[in-house]
Amino acid sequence: MFALVDCNSFFASCEKVFRPDLDGKPVAVLSNNDGCIVARSPEAKQLIPMQATLYSVQDLVKQGKLHVFSSNPVLYKDMSRRVIQTLQHFSPEVEQYSIDEAFLGLHGFTKADLTDYGHKIRTTVKQWTGIPVSVGIAKTKTLAKLAAHGAKRHPDLDGVLDFGTLADPDAVLASIDVGEVWGIGRNLKAKLNSMGIKTVLQLKNADERLIKKTFGILGLRTVLELRGTACFPMEPVAAPVTMRIVSRSFGHLVTELSDIKEAVATYTTRCAEKLRADGLVAGHFTVAIRTSYYRAKNQYVAARSVALDPPTHDTAVLIHEAMQLAEAAFTPGYEYLKAKVIATDLTPVGEVQGSLFAAPVDTEKRDKLMQTMDSLNRKLCPDAVKFGALGLKPTWAMRSEYFSQRYTTHWGELPTVKVWQMVKPTSTRLPCKPVR
Repeated sequence: MFALVDCNSFFASCEKVFRPDLDGKPVAVLSNNDGCIVARSPEAKQLIPMQATLYSVQDLVKQGKLHVFSSNPVLYKDMSRRVIQTLQHFSPEVEQYSIDEAFLGLHGFTKADLTDYGHKIRTTVKQWTGIPVSVGIAKTKTLAKLAAHGAKRHPDLDGVLDFGTLADPDAVLASIDVGEVWGIGRNLKAKLNSMGIKTVLQLKNADERLIKKTFGILGLRTVLELRGTACFPMEPVAAPVTMRIVSRSFGHLVTELSDIKEAVATYTTRCAEKLRADGLVAGHFTVAIRTSYYRAKNQYVAARSVALDPPTHDTAVLIHEAMQLAEAAFTPGYEYLKAKVIATDLTPVGEVQGSLFAAPVDTEKRDKLMQTMDSLNRKLCPDAVKFGALGLKPTWAMRSEYFSQRYTTHWGELPTVKVWQMVKPTSTRLPCKPVR
């Protein structure tokens, strides 16, 4: 048996955890650069469509009918970690599928009422983290995903659906669009529809040979999963990281090489920090820049790469290479919207093969320097210690006019609690004073 725990309106829920005054009010989270709506609370879903631009909902924001927040990935990642830690109390097997979803292995839970267990999971996660979740339980991962989908959309289920308790499962599958099946995207859905398969039940009853011939072994496994045969096992250990990408849009169109280089140096620094956190080094590094896709004229895209010998996660080395790549990719006369850096050919630090032709490097000394920088930046604040290539006051940074605080990861932004206590009166009045 499997359970799929899905955080409801996760980004919006994270913002509400530290803003109890927003309980029951419409909340929406914006994409990078405050472009459009990418997450909505249940109240906001009744008010605005997904992907609505900030400009189109500005009147609602000004009237106080909609509360919007800039994307706060640091907060969301940390809240996701707390949810996963909570789920680990309920099963020895927890597989984090995405930032707001996780599978739990419930194999051997023969004496427990799984519906009650699902409610216990839901209550505990809400109590310990403040995040509401839906729980779907079934014999396979694919059915568990569908069960969680149903639990979220039917209030009478109170957020939990055990597929095995349904009196007529096929009737439920017949009411669900085939596009809701795990792993079926827009293109696969269109192909299935052209074959006359429009509901989950029709896919479940489809001819196995036709499905395998058309969609391969993965398509066949999906059909078998819908029939109750588990084909996708639990994977509690994350797959090895094969690539690291840091990509951001600029706050405004950029024309100067100096701004491009500052942005690339900043993204390279973030990428190097991630590599060190993962215990990896990069053997290949790429810098790419582009203009806006939405402009009919003067479009330009360029990418330049370099092989790193020896592989490294040293910020100074990566910035040095990135600056040369940015200069090679840059062409004057264009208005650039976005840049990204990509680290590939990743290898664990302890498995790097030496080279007879690489220049000698004092690896131990460089590693100590990077560890010291990372430690200071963790204790103080990001970029408390940084390389000069990042600049002092970037003008290209993304817009985030509605940014909330990093309540759980930044000392200067921790929530402050005030407790009011009574003091002995010195007169007929009963004064109170705040105590921190």
